Amino acid sequence: MEEFNISEFIRYYFSRFIIIILFVLIGMVAAIYYTENIQIPMYKSQTSLVLTRSNNSNSGITQNDISLNKNLISTYREIIKSRKILSKVIKNLNLDMTEKELSKRINVTSANDTELIVISVIHEKGRISRNIANEIAKVFEKEITSIYNIENTSIVDEAVEAKEPYNVNVTKQYIMGIGAGFLLASMIIVISFYFDDSIKKPEDIEEKVGLNVLATVPKYKGKKKRK
Repeated sequence: MEEFNISEFIRYYFSRFIIIILFVLIGMVAAIYYTENIQIPMYKSQTSLVLTRSNNSNSGITQNDISLNKNLISTYREIIKSRKILSKVIKNLNLDMTEKELSKRINVTSANDTELIVISVIHEKGRISRNIANEIAKVFEKEITSIYNIENTSIVDEAVEAKEPYNVNVTKQYIMGIGAGFLLASMIIVISFYFDDSIKKPEDIEEKVGLNVLATVPKYKGKKKRK
């Protein structure tokens, strides 16, 4: 096709509207099937630790404590996911997984310019994700004393059981399925229109061949037979 006729394409597009409806329905059914039968709901629980003063005196937190804590945050994040910590968590909770598998379910973050460490755990069961998060905080708080010989961590918020999966958004997934079906149908129609060289009206002959049409033969539908 030498040029893209917008008005002709719009007429062609809406004449294939049944294709759009069909693909939209297929996309929605696929999204429903994925959500109900394939996607595994995952539950997330979070607990948080704060770094406090590094001595047992009754004095407040000093500037040295703040500087030390900020330098230790990145190190603490790695220690939390170490085999030393995770192996004890697995043993204490009798978990059926390895340290490597458990490590993949854990995310440790820290807010910028703060001394707060957030431990997030995902699992197929909300109760287990809560138990793992709380146990990690407890084991870490105990073990860090023997590693650095300082007591400068304190649990701020204990994890609670998540009631809703964090990775399932039914409305969003249905809209994505419908959108994917609509886009796929539109692409098929555009490609079909672009490569369609068939003659649909007399003007097409003049555009493609360069000859004038002298006459046309209307389509004969035939007469209805009388009973």
